[in-house]
Amino acid sequence: MTRSLAAILLLAIGTMPDSAQAGSNACTIGGWSIVTEAGGVPVRPGPSPEAPGVGRLPPAVVYEGGLYSGRGPEFAIVEAAGGWFRIDNVYVPTVKDDDVEDVPLAVTGWIPGRAIYFQLQTAKGFSRSDPASEVVYRFGELTHPRDWLAVADCRGEWAEIAYGTPQEEKRMWVRGICAAPETSCDGVKGDW
Repeated sequence: MTRSLAAILLLAIGTMPDSAQAGSNACTIGGWSIVTEAGGVPVRPGPSPEAPGVGRLPPAVVYEGGLYSGRGPEFAIVEAAGGWFRIDNVYVPTVKDDDVEDVPLAVTGWIPGRAIYFQLQTAKGFSRSDPASEVVYRFGELTHPRDWLAVADCRGEWAEIAYGTPQEEKRMWVRGICAAPETSCDGVKGDW
């Protein structure tokens, strides 16, 4: 390798976003926040709890009766790095007269995987993001695994979920992710 080529590579690496340097993954899934604490979820400019806040997701709200039992802010998940997820296209569903109005929220940034939730339209969890890998978990239809600890990573249409207990954490990769809390997602298929 010539010195000029090496210099160009070093310059290119130095100008990459911090998340790209940290080995981030592009994701094509969505979800919603399940955090109900009064302060909601801080959104940060980078994948770190030390990064200053750039905004907040409001807390998820539980509604009594009606068609909807509760919703949190919904978003696209576009990138993952170290248990943190960059979100975009955020909106806050608001129930009015037993109907939902989606109110856009102008915030983009990173949130921790413990704040993310989605439905699973799959029957299998795998050891890797590959349907040919070992099956490590089996679900029922349209699964809501309330016992997961956090979303740990994602790659394309796949998400890695940490489940079990903090003392005996296990991991599995799934696809067939549905980001619609009140219904199933047409055309979204996991592994059966």
